[in-house]
Amino acid sequence: MAKDYLNVIERALMMGISDNINTDVTGDIYVYGHFPTTEEVKFPAVVVQLLATGFDEQFFGQSATFGSAGTAGTGEVYGTAFAVHILIDKDTEITIGSDKYKQRRLLNWMMLNIANYVVDIDWDVYEEEELEVLDRSLDSWNDIGYLEEFQWYGATAQFTIHFKNHRT
Repeated sequence: MAKDYLNVIERALMMGISDNINTDVTGDIYVYGHFPTTEEVKFPAVVVQLLATGFDEQFFGQSATFGSAGTAGTGEVYGTAFAVHILIDKDTEITIGSDKYKQRRLLNWMMLNIANYVVDIDWDVYEEEELEVLDRSLDSWNDIGYLEEFQWYGATAQFTIHFKNHRT
């Protein structure tokens, strides 16, 4: 039976973003694994959402070597797509260094730095099981803007992550 790699990766993304971003700012940036209700949401908010999964590449004969221990087993390269959503209300203000950031300036700072955090995650810090991430990349930032009805600024990034899925 395959290990729960998707859950491990999702938690690593959440913890990696939270640990790094909250080290860089004065104040709190809240990271969620699901969309919070409007009553629960605290700003600025980052939501990590699993979008898609599937085989990326089948190994010939499905025989593969996993991890630094050289464990042999059956598996394939598995691809996943995650969306990372940023939500900021118009009144949120965060101190970064000695400067105060809010609204669009805060959104731009968060977009750039969250992309850096995801690409720079040290998977060894967050791995709970044997996990071999082969590639991760930011595909795009989109839906960047302001929702006047709620007075929220926001953006969404899609990331792809490829890892070895060790089944036996």
